[in-house]
Amino acid sequence: MKIPLRFQITEFDCGTISLQNAISYLFEREDIPAELIRAIALYTLDCYDEKWELGQGGTSRESIALVTRWITEYSKTHDFGLSVTHMQWEDVAVDTILQFLKKWWVVLYRTYLEEDEHYVIITYADPDFVYVRDPYYLEESYCDKDKEISIIFDHLFDYNRKISLKRFESQSKKDFALGPIKWRECVLIRRK
Repeated sequence: MKIPLRFQITEFDCGTISLQNAISYLFEREDIPAELIRAIALYTLDCYDEKWELGQGGTSRESIALVTRWITEYSKTHDFGLSVTHMQWEDVAVDTILQFLKKWWVVLYRTYLEEDEHYVIITYADPDFVYVRDPYYLEESYCDKDKEISIIFDHLFDYNRKISLKRFESQSKKDFALGPIKWRECVLIRRK
């Protein structure tokens, strides 16, 4: 059975929830191993804030790379049909991402929300838009002044944001942009 994708329960767990949402999007609930969900929770939320409080700084790039390697090994040793590829910097190109989306991959990418780094997943793309599942709950009025983003409420199982391709491919730190090339990061995820 498919389940609706989830929202964050803190200000900092976007990486954790986005990875779990990618798995939920690709698999039926009964096919998802608890050990996989545990590992995602264990390896994310590793950053400290300015008061040295663990988790209050979100999830680091190193942690995303680590959990990606863990998932790869787990999939091999447990015959779990999941393929993941971690990419950074100039390898994170719009054309590459769009090609993988056509082949039914899900893409976790590091973006921005109100100029803070933030993780979301892309589940679909068409010639003009990428369709994103953002784990951060936003009111519909959030995008009233930004016509490159739409908030969607009636697609609980796949996406809740519609982002113009122009915004997505931007090297700016605007909401949901891929951002500067030297800071780009994504994980390509698919069911084998």
